Parts: sequence; structure tokens; C-alpha cells
Amino acid sequence: MGAPAWDRPEECDHVLVIADDDPLHLQTLVERLARSPGRARVSALGRYPRFRIVPVADGEEALAKVNSEVSVAALDLVMPRRNGIEVIQELRARRPDLAILAFTGHAPPSEAVAAVMAGADHFHEITDLESFEHAIDLTIDRRRLTRLIEQNEAEVEEARRRLAHMSGNPGTSLPGLRPPQTPESVIPFDEAVKRYLAAATKIFEADPHGLAKRLGVSYFALRRLLKRYDVPFPRRTLKGGTRKG
Repeated sequence: MGAPAWDRPEECDHVLVIADDDPLHLQTLVERLARSPGRARVSALGRYPRFRIVPVADGEEALAKVNSEVSVAALDLVMPRRNGIEVIQELRARRPDLAILAFTGHAPPSEAVAAVMAGADHFHEITDLESFEHAIDLTIDRRRLTRLIEQNEAEVEEARRRLAHMSGNPGTSLPGLRPPQTPESVIPFDEAVKRYLAAATKIFEADPHGLAKRLGVSYFALRRLLKRYDVPFPRRTLKGGTRKG
């Protein structure tokens, strides 16, 4: 079967590096994936290929070909020069955003565990071409969700750090915490943060976006932070004195 008649053959959703030392198997995978249509921008572009595929024959070449444009890497675990586990470890250290699929024709369960621990988003034992494309879909989705979780956790942690820093400096920005004068005045950190946030929300009562900006977090991270410490979210006041939720 020949290549589809794409409206925009130069476009793609993902740049994909596939590493496999079996030339025939690699060619089969490339030909199958090359027929997969793009999904993200169909309404704007019409029919276009989902992947721009970069085939490679060994682990060393895979490391060399994964540049900033590559968004997905599919790696055979058994390859010459550099095996799949080593390549996964190095790529994950270099590219936290890269979706990585580890695959093989047959492997013991320990190989799957080792691949995921090395940094792969998904492990796939190849049975057919359709299942391989589905495995790539899972890999992309898992990396996207993992990055969202990591970014949200980083925002919350940064908010905690800023609050802890501010609590030791009563002369900055928002009033709230004060340095304890006696051992008896020391309160648990969670209670101190709650008091601080309660005071901050009163100052920014009608401006939740302003409070989020002042604390250096996103609007949605602020909502999660206040919910965590059971502090009412500052509502925007509308004309006539009513309050908007």
C-alpha cells in the first residue's frame, strides 16, 4: 500500500524516532506509522501525516537523532552499541518532556519494570502493528499527564517556599505571620500558613488574580492552595455589592 495523498505532507503532530536493529521490522513499523493521519489540526490543515519518522538502527544513533524537535522516542530494548535501558536513562535525564516507549518482541516481566524505572512512559511487547500504534498513543498521553502533575506539584511547592520565606520577614508585602517571641508562641506550620493565607485573602478580597500574581503562582494553583488549607477563596465583588463566585 502506497503513501496516502496528504493535503499537507510537510506537517505532523509529532516527530518520532524509532530505534530497532532489525531492518525489516523497522521498515514495517515505519511504513505502518507513516500512514497514520494527523489529529490535532485536521480542521485547519485537512489530511496530513501524524508522524514525521526518523528511523535508526542502534542506541547510539538514537541518542544522536533525538533533538529538540523530537517529541516521541520508541526504543527496542535489545540493540547494539547502546542497549535500550541505557538510552532511556540518558534521554530521560536530557529531556523530561520526551514521551518514551520501550518495546521488544518478547521479554521477561523484569525487563518491563527496568524500562519504566529507567524513565520509559510505557512498555510494550509487540504482537501486531495496530497494538504498536496504540502503545505510542498511551506513551504520549502518559507523558503529557505526568508533566501536568509535575508542573502542578512544582507550583504548590514554590508557593509553600514563598510562604515560608515571607513568614520570617514581617516587613515584606502582605501582613500575616510574625516571628514567635517565646516557645509557647510557636504554632504548627500548617496553622501558620492558614492564618497567613486568611490575612492575604482579606487584603485581596476582590482580586484573586492579584493575589495569585503576588504569591507567584497560577490562578488555579491558588485555588488548590487555599482549598488545601481550608481558606475561603476571595470572591470578586460586582456592582451593587453582590459577590461573584
